[in-house]
Amino acid sequence: MFTLERILRRHGHEVIPFTAGDMKNMPTTYDKYFPLAARTESASIKDSLNTLYSRDARRAISSLLDEHEIDVVHLHSYFKRLTPAILPEIRRRNIPLVQTLHEYRAVCPVSTLYRDGAVCTDCKGGRYQNVIRHRCAGGSLVRSIWNYAEMQMSDWLGHKRDVARYITVSDYQRDMLVMMGMDPDKLVTIHHPVELPPQSRPDTSRPSYILFFGRLETAKGADLLLEIAARLPAERLVVVGDGSRRDALIQAVHDRGLTNVVFKGVLHGSALHEAIDDASCVIVPSLWPEAFGLTAVEALARAKPVVASAIGGMLDTVRDGIDGFLVPPGDVTAMVDRVRRLTANASLALRMGNAGRQRMAIEFSDDIFYRRVMDVYEDVVRTHPPACSE
Repeated sequence: MFTLERILRRHGHEVIPFTAGDMKNMPTTYDKYFPLAARTESASIKDSLNTLYSRDARRAISSLLDEHEIDVVHLHSYFKRLTPAILPEIRRRNIPLVQTLHEYRAVCPVSTLYRDGAVCTDCKGGRYQNVIRHRCAGGSLVRSIWNYAEMQMSDWLGHKRDVARYITVSDYQRDMLVMMGMDPDKLVTIHHPVELPPQSRPDTSRPSYILFFGRLETAKGADLLLEIAARLPAERLVVVGDGSRRDALIQAVHDRGLTNVVFKGVLHGSALHEAIDDASCVIVPSLWPEAFGLTAVEALARAKPVVASAIGGMLDTVRDGIDGFLVPPGDVTAMVDRVRRLTANASLALRMGNAGRQRMAIEFSDDIFYRRVMDVYEDVVRTHPPACSE
């Protein structure tokens, strides 16, 4: 969202943010419109209902839309903190509505299309009751019922009807959403842009390593990391990130006596960039169908080859044999083999990394992103039906 705002402002557009009030929000002169965020940690019935339908959010967006002339409303996510209560106010003012879909929440009550270690499409065609049957929300019946109610409320208040165009972040995501029952004519893929830094030279005075950076969760392939390291005893595996599996993985490293695994915790900014620059390659062993896979493009932008699972958005971002390798999800043997090819052949790693960086510069730039977003805005404004006169 901040990237979109930055790029639009740079091109001279006025952008008005709208979100729930929070102490962590970036400062803005528009925060007077922000409703109080629903208390998701509360067990009271009133607070719980506010995460399903927020009258405060509906009144807040109504005030904003009444006081400003808006050409397009661009949604990202509204569940829990704003809720679908905002949708009727946008429709009532006949403002074209665009939404970027960052995952699969439009068709999956838990957003992931992933259950019990495999892609799940049981909610295809709006059969959201399957989230209750499988208790997909962390095994909790109550949370699963609530997610079911959120989906029904969203559709009832006009989400599928009123959004003129959905922006998907990969062709894989788009194809999955169409397969799940969404209107293909409303879906258009626009990849996230990625910052292309000046090309740096890695510090050859330090030995390189294999790098994983991201959330340490089972669906992200975190539980495969130690097996990968065990099969590559001559290579260091540097793990950057945090998540629910971190403590268990650190304990397992100790129990197995793996001396080639280093946990760095969470890194941001220049510290993360340095970690990428000094790696020989980056691995993305995800098991679930990530809609985009930001780590892959961040690595490629810094001229690092990527070995990734052939699933989700990685199919859009990593070209097998050109700027990295794609392997079947969960196939540790294949991933280890491709990593060995890169660590044993520095010229191959360099060539693939440079190919990835070149593609990021051409196809994932801010300018390409801006032109494609503006095409969507101009199209929905041009084709939006006029308000009915009374």
